[in-house]
Amino acid sequence: MKKRALVVGSVAFDVIFDIHGKIKDSIAIEGGKAGKQNLMFTAKIKQQHYGGAGANIAYGLGLLGVKPILFSSVGKDFKPDFHKHLKSHGVDVRVHTENKNWTATFYGMSDDAREQIGVWQPNAHDLLDTVSITDTVDKKTLKNVTVALIHGKPSIPLKHMGDIRKILGRNVTIIFDPGQNMSLYSKDVFEKCLALSDIYIVNDIELKQSLTILKCDVKDIFKFGIKSIIETKGEAGSVIYENGKTTSIPARKVSKVVEATGAGDAYRAGLIYGLLEGADLAAACRIGSYLGAKNVETRGGQAYMVSREEL
Repeated sequence: MKKRALVVGSVAFDVIFDIHGKIKDSIAIEGGKAGKQNLMFTAKIKQQHYGGAGANIAYGLGLLGVKPILFSSVGKDFKPDFHKHLKSHGVDVRVHTENKNWTATFYGMSDDAREQIGVWQPNAHDLLDTVSITDTVDKKTLKNVTVALIHGKPSIPLKHMGDIRKILGRNVTIIFDPGQNMSLYSKDVFEKCLALSDIYIVNDIELKQSLTILKCDVKDIFKFGIKSIIETKGEAGSVIYENGKTTSIPARKVSKVVEATGAGDAYRAGLIYGLLEGADLAAACRIGSYLGAKNVETRGGQAYMVSREEL
């Protein structure tokens, strides 16, 4: 049996503005608190890239030759260019298309400190929780999936992780990745998603948010059934929490930081690749760090290049 990876997440166009200065220097502070804001920024450059967490992760896996299955919901503007781009980089594209809607778009402003403000316009992606994976992926193909990552707003992981568990049982490692949708999760839904998954992956800010939602400490998350927690911390590396054990993974050195957009997604691609290849979690995370470093040396989440031979 050929081991396959399944990625459930967004496909989007990224519109990124590089702006002058630092965003935080423009925020009005009155009496030690943020006052009324009316902000204007001047852009140095505007660029559009292929993006979306699901597509970014699948792109990285495609470069490594594992032909990942990408399940998402897209609009009428996905074909021909975006679809062709993903297929040409080794992605098995299995998307639901909304012919009367547009593909999701992310608008971001990135400052000189590499900090960012973003606006997410979900469009067709908002309907991903209304369709089933088996609408575009047959059960025979799904039976080969040994690692699945599900990203998105609460209803997306809740539905699709549940469906994957029903079809594959415990024969699949499920990675729960709520991402920037963290604030939309209720405590009840969060606990259900953790119970359906094996690995919980978030960045350092999102981990703090999740602890607030769950009203617990990191060590208490394991009571919901999760096996491992991965906290990514940018240039500070990443940390693996397992019940009673903590492992630090250093970040890879980069020759030049061009843009951080999609670095976390590249890390996830490396993580999944490592798990598919039978690596332990620490080794898989080191591969993730390598791909994340490759990503920040280019613009956009789907522009870097990497090969199996490098690993």
